[in-house]
Amino acid sequence: MRVTVLGCSGSHVGPQRMCSSYLVESDGYRLLLDCGNGSLANLQGRLDVSEVDAVLLSHLHVDHFADLYGLYYALRFHPGGPRSVDVHAPRGAQAFLAQLLGDDEHFGRTCRFSQASAGDRLTLGPFDVSLHAADHPVEALAARISAGGRVLAYSGDSAPTSALVDCAQDADAFLCDSTWLERQRPLPPGVHSTGAEAGRMAAEAGAARLIVTHVFPATDPDEVAAEASAGYGGEVLVATDRMELEL
Repeated sequence: MRVTVLGCSGSHVGPQRMCSSYLVESDGYRLLLDCGNGSLANLQGRLDVSEVDAVLLSHLHVDHFADLYGLYYALRFHPGGPRSVDVHAPRGAQAFLAQLLGDDEHFGRTCRFSQASAGDRLTLGPFDVSLHAADHPVEALAARISAGGRVLAYSGDSAPTSALVDCAQDADAFLCDSTWLERQRPLPPGVHSTGAEAGRMAAEAGAARLIVTHVFPATDPDEVAAEASAGYGGEVLVATDRMELEL
């Protein structure tokens, strides 16, 4: 399983960091986790948009779906003729996103939406995907993705919750929301995790590797990683755009 970071910035783009998106590949199948603003540029540096087999949106916040619009246009007007892609997303995603387009017919044909909910299990090519409830102000999904005996856990956006620990149990890599630092408290509850909280969840889950991501642009990702390491004995990596990992 290969993971390519296409965007890792939290809430808005930062210098050299686009918003949340991760390409996961195995046996020639390509799954896109989220499609945040700016990430489509990094995706096109990696492959042709028509090679994406499916998209999984964790939730309906702009920094996780904005470039789905760009993907839609790139597929609809592809030089080789119209293309389409399966999009798995929380309830009401198609109608919500189509409001900005005023063209639900073409949008629905190009981006073929299926509702995804916590508790669902999806088979996407070689991937076995189980969805877990994240803790966020809107319906949000964390994903446990398995293929070839390897496991990637992705938190999406979430405050600490036992569901994330379950999602990341014994995972080879845990890609976890690490937006804030403990020293920035008081922080809004039920929104995001700090580096320390991500580290504690990774330790409790027994994940082999923690990748801190979704760090707010004004915060130093290395400081977030150091905070995570204080409560977690495994390897801690900082997600950076265009980083590639083999699991």
